[in-house]
Amino acid sequence: MQVSVVALPDGSPPAVAAEVVQARDAHGVALLRFELPQDGTGSRWVVRLQREAVESVWLQRDEWRSPALGFFAPEAEAGALPSSFLFALPADWVGPVEVELHSLGNARRVLHPQVMREAQAMRLEQHGVAASAMIYASLFTIGLLALALFSAARDRMFLALFAFAGIALLALSAVNGHLYQVPGLRAFAFWRVQGVIALVMLLCAAWLQMLLQYAGMHQARSRWKRVVDGVSLALVVLVALCLLNVPQVARVLVQVQVVPFGLALLLGLLLLIDAVRRRTLMAWPLAALAVLTVTGVVLLELSTRGHLVDTMVVRYGYQLAIVVGVAILAVGLVGRIGEYRHQRDRELLARADTERRMQREAARSDLVSELQSRLRSLPMAELQATAFRLLIDRLMPLLPAERCIVATQGYHGQDQLVVEPAGGLDALRTQLGRRQLALKRQAANGIALQQPVTEEGQASIVAIEAVVPLQIRGPAWGALLLHRKGADGFTTEELSLASDFARQTLLHVDQAAAALQLRRSAELDALTGSFNRRTIDHWLSRSFIEGARERQPVSVLFIDLDHFKSVNDRHGHACGDHCLREVALALRGALQEGDLFGRYGGEEFIVILPGRGGAAARMVAEQLRMAVENLRPEWNGQPLRLTVSVGVATRLEHEDSPEATLERADRALYSAKAHGRNCVQVAPAVFR
Repeated sequence: MQVSVVALPDGSPPAVAAEVVQARDAHGVALLRFELPQDGTGSRWVVRLQREAVESVWLQRDEWRSPALGFFAPEAEAGALPSSFLFALPADWVGPVEVELHSLGNARRVLHPQVMREAQAMRLEQHGVAASAMIYASLFTIGLLALALFSAARDRMFLALFAFAGIALLALSAVNGHLYQVPGLRAFAFWRVQGVIALVMLLCAAWLQMLLQYAGMHQARSRWKRVVDGVSLALVVLVALCLLNVPQVARVLVQVQVVPFGLALLLGLLLLIDAVRRRTLMAWPLAALAVLTVTGVVLLELSTRGHLVDTMVVRYGYQLAIVVGVAILAVGLVGRIGEYRHQRDRELLARADTERRMQREAARSDLVSELQSRLRSLPMAELQATAFRLLIDRLMPLLPAERCIVATQGYHGQDQLVVEPAGGLDALRTQLGRRQLALKRQAANGIALQQPVTEEGQASIVAIEAVVPLQIRGPAWGALLLHRKGADGFTTEELSLASDFARQTLLHVDQAAAALQLRRSAELDALTGSFNRRTIDHWLSRSFIEGARERQPVSVLFIDLDHFKSVNDRHGHACGDHCLREVALALRGALQEGDLFGRYGGEEFIVILPGRGGAAARMVAEQLRMAVENLRPEWNGQPLRLTVSVGVATRLEHEDSPEATLERADRALYSAKAHGRNCVQVAPAVFR
């Protein structure tokens, strides 16, 4: 090959244009011709070559031969991170010079020798060292950052970024020849050029898989995923071929390595364009960096084939683009942490909301269940108080309320005041009494309201009171009062929850009251309000069974209204019904608690006296007779005189059923009728 050298008059370093003869075999030779000026500066001239993946390179002229420098076995005196091969020329060389450039290796390269002063070569060397150090330090730092983020976020994307940064660090250091300076990693020199190609192909496969995950297509069975996986698999196969370390394979791979490398870059660029279309975070900058990287690779390939001058930009441009791309990728992934955090916060809020709803639904279900079970057997007097206590007990754990009050007036004929926590009821009744009109209006409005609570002498708000109306049919009214300390009010959801619990409570109170009323109407005589025949028979059998078991007396009184037919005939049946109601009222008023009273049929009544024998029963019978005799009922302005006849019988020791005792009491009643009425007769032994 011919080399032309032209000396510059201003003393600048001679420019060298080289047409290097390098065969396809292992040994390549180039003849360099240049002219060295004699300027007397004392600075040595050197020949500088960019580091290429060659086994060995040296200069030779006649008997003089420079030290052989190698890419895979860097010399110790080359320093840290060398970027070029430097050959110092003898100081006595001046004028026209011809020297041979020898290289050994499988890679076909166009070498770009430069002749320059040693000082200038060292400045260029420093620039190369700085560029390499920045590239390696950036990749190392990004790798550590990715590993730390994976440890914190447990996102596999950061682990993939760590692996990609590590592979990029190995691949670029191998391309620059610095990998073989690191103790422990010099073993990579065993594979020579094939090792470099293997790392580059592995970097391409990692690049594609990284972008596949970054673009979010690794979980879908899309066409892109199949193509990327296929190309990645092909790259891995090439890596395996390189590791076989077959020289013939190496020669082929050296010629075609740019094809899979460029294909991987172009495919990655297409993935990024698709990610841009789907608005993936930081996809635009990554796509721009991918274009720059592809451009840098093309420029480097043109330079190695002799179509472009080898410069720092050409040598390190694509590497810097890769580093910046990895950095932007890391920034994008860090940005996704915020999205993950927002998503996690939303999931936590949704989970908390679900748990809160489940807790409230469980409390609502428990309230309904307890209302159904507890109210079923309670008398009317205890019905409301028990229900409102259950309401407060279930509601307060769900609401941030310091005090809960249920106040009703006229609800099922009763006034109720239930407070939690209990205490200060008298002062509270007085306070609610003063606010009765306002509370009644708020309850009639039917809308939950909140109002501030202040204390006398203080301008600041000490609490918030929520008034939740109870849906009670007028003229009765009721309200649920909730107190919370501070100026923060109750939320709409909390007020809705309180309204729902209150509605459920009122519903079950109404149902229990209706059931109790229905039960009473089934047990009571519609005209007199006393027990009917069916109910009194039930209690009569029960009283005799208990009396026999406990060996206690039970007395039965049959009471019949005297001359009742004449009252109906003379004044009508309406008057007769009026008389029956008055007599029943008088008889009930003369009995004690625990005595049972009922209408047995027509104008006949029955009294059951558990625990009392003949003498006590006769005394009760006389009291009942006198209570009726002292009645002074009127009908249409006319006074009426009513009397009763009473028959008394007591259970005998051997009797455990009421039939025989009832028969004796009935006979005693007929005896009282026969003795002139308005008297009491006790069943004698002959009636037994």
